[in-house]
Amino acid sequence: MATSDPAVPPVPGVSDVRIAAAEFIGTAVLFIVGPGTAIIASDVMGLFGVAFAFGFVLLAMAYTIGHVSGCHINPAVTLGFLLSRKITPVQSLYYWVAQFAGAAFGGLLIYIITKSGDLDKTTAGPNGPQIFAANGWGAKIGSQYGLGSVIVMEIVFTGLLVFVVLATTTVGYPAGFGGLAAGLTLGMIHLATIPVDNTSVNPARSFGAAIFSGSDALSQLWAFFVFPLIGGVVGYLVWMVIHNENPTGRLT
Repeated sequence: MATSDPAVPPVPGVSDVRIAAAEFIGTAVLFIVGPGTAIIASDVMGLFGVAFAFGFVLLAMAYTIGHVSGCHINPAVTLGFLLSRKITPVQSLYYWVAQFAGAAFGGLLIYIITKSGDLDKTTAGPNGPQIFAANGWGAKIGSQYGLGSVIVMEIVFTGLLVFVVLATTTVGYPAGFGGLAAGLTLGMIHLATIPVDNTSVNPARSFGAAIFSGSDALSQLWAFFVFPLIGGVVGYLVWMVIHNENPTGRLT
């Protein structure tokens, strides 16, 4: 997916603008397929369908834009790449701006679709206040789990995702299989964690849902910025312990 040379962009010769465009599109597609499935088709697809949708869309985007930007489409993943010096601080800003903008655009598209239909997914329904695939905890989203569960879950599972993505970009990893590993990991994460807080592990995804949710999701959004980013640091540290790759891209 990305090169391991910290002195160049994820793909040599690709401009930061093209990288940002790829991340914008990739994150928008992630939102309209992942949360989009939860919002529009969860009654038909169920938890398994939503989890597979997240896994499939990351898999598809990895092989679509991975050769341009590395297909982070997640600020926590970008943080892991920044800490591992696979990208520069300036490049990380392009990633983060594009990811949040892409998630907001994807959310807008789903908002327009649902507001134009007979069933308004932006208001509370008969099954509780969990709406527009917003992340949260407790009664505000109809979850039986509290903040403590959210903290542990978001740190551990975001760390797992970031560790897997970094591992697939490490020297010696079989070429061409990184997207498959990342997609399967994201799908497995959703299978295990959707009931806790609707699964974030991605601050941009949480942002795109919260700004259109029409609920109390915005008041809890801070947690889905803080703890996935902490998870990104944890994933980077685990990767360092396992792989110990130096800044030249060589294993030591």
